[in-house]
Amino acid sequence: MLYLEETFMNDGQAANGLLGDLAAIDWDAPSGECAAIAEAWADVRDLCLDENPDGLATVEARLAREWALDVASAERLVEVDRSLAFRLAMNGFDAAGRDAAGAADMDQWEVDVLSLLGDVVLWLLDRLDDEEEGRTQPDLELIIELHRRLFALDQEPTGDQPGPADENDSAEAVQRVVDVIPPPGHEPAPELVAAWLVHALGRLRPFGRGSDRVARAAASYCLMAADLFPLTVRREDRNAYADAYAVAPSDGLEALRQIVTTSQRRSFLQGVSTLGRVPSEPDDLSGVLSVISDQFRAGTSRMRRNFADAMTVATEVFWHAKGRVAGIEADLIDAIEDGSGERRAFADYSPPDHPERRNWHRKQVIDGVRRQGYFANLRNFSAWNRIGLDTPNGRSEILLSFHAVGQSFRGVIAAVLIFYRKRGGEIYDHQVVSREPFQVNFRDSVASARKRFDAWMEPSMRAALEVWRRGE
Repeated sequence: MLYLEETFMNDGQAANGLLGDLAAIDWDAPSGECAAIAEAWADVRDLCLDENPDGLATVEARLAREWALDVASAERLVEVDRSLAFRLAMNGFDAAGRDAAGAADMDQWEVDVLSLLGDVVLWLLDRLDDEEEGRTQPDLELIIELHRRLFALDQEPTGDQPGPADENDSAEAVQRVVDVIPPPGHEPAPELVAAWLVHALGRLRPFGRGSDRVARAAASYCLMAADLFPLTVRREDRNAYADAYAVAPSDGLEALRQIVTTSQRRSFLQGVSTLGRVPSEPDDLSGVLSVISDQFRAGTSRMRRNFADAMTVATEVFWHAKGRVAGIEADLIDAIEDGSGERRAFADYSPPDHPERRNWHRKQVIDGVRRQGYFANLRNFSAWNRIGLDTPNGRSEILLSFHAVGQSFRGVIAAVLIFYRKRGGEIYDHQVVSREPFQVNFRDSVASARKRFDAWMEPSMRAALEVWRRGE
């Protein structure tokens, strides 16, 4: 890593610690989960280019709108709540989309800035389609062009819009940032490169107050070039994002890298789910034929056969989870049962695709997952583990549900942890307690999936038990 130190040896800003300890960045670290996501998405994307190009275009347009809403909201250019942002991302920024989303009264400035930001992501996708294969890192020319496009509107009504930076002054700082990225042949993990761009451009601020927006766009470029997704930081992750950015100078970008990975995991889940939505009533003959074609191709496509590998991995993770749940059950029995019969803990389960139990808890799962932004497909894969807690206050249950993603199975299995209470046959206090869904795809290995599951399960179960404890 000597060239990293040489790059900044004579740089005043690096010398006073602005960019932190460059030697702490492990550019040789493997990509891990993002590599499996990228491989799976590339395969699904290739399949869709042949079978469903319109569906793929819909997914890419939605991802662009989500990125635009995220950036505009973070910079307080547009004031929309989470529900409205979801509807706008789904329906679009044009007049028809705003009407469908219930946002017909949006100011024209807000519409213009959202459209501009979304168009930048679509422009990057088009550029990547035209570029030579293997190029994944942004260069000085691209970053300068991103700045021009991201600030093409003249002025924000409040007067707070960052003004255009002097490109000559910006170029030197941008080049220093680009030069730190290992040259072609080293193949650093794309999520690490994205973290570096967010960190370095944000610290050096070559474009003044506009630097954060350019950094997010440049990071999105290198992720999309690696068959991943634009860098979107959801509202619930913004505090973690700020914390990760704060420690980036000292932790080798590890926390920022995890934020980027979380972003990719969520976008992948939503993208696959969106692709899997088959219209129940196609409104024309071509739509009917398209659905019929998908149905009959499903049994013959080699890639679709590979999708089943996700079920194999998910089944192994399910049985691993069952063992973890059994241990938690034993600990809870020791903790709450006092011999009076008024308090008890128990656990049960349904193995993958059990003919009778697979649809137990269906409503709890469908309702919970809907709030996560994807469709739970219990037809192609369904399994669950449950912990029950009986006390004088009633029955509480913690449900770990494994299910396929999307109405049309695309090789992704997700899991969520749900908490709810029961009284008199009614369910209340229903909530998803896992911070995000766990997922495996057909490119995952069992060992990697188990390791990720353990890291996901611990805080999720802790959150579920805390919700139960506070309600007793």
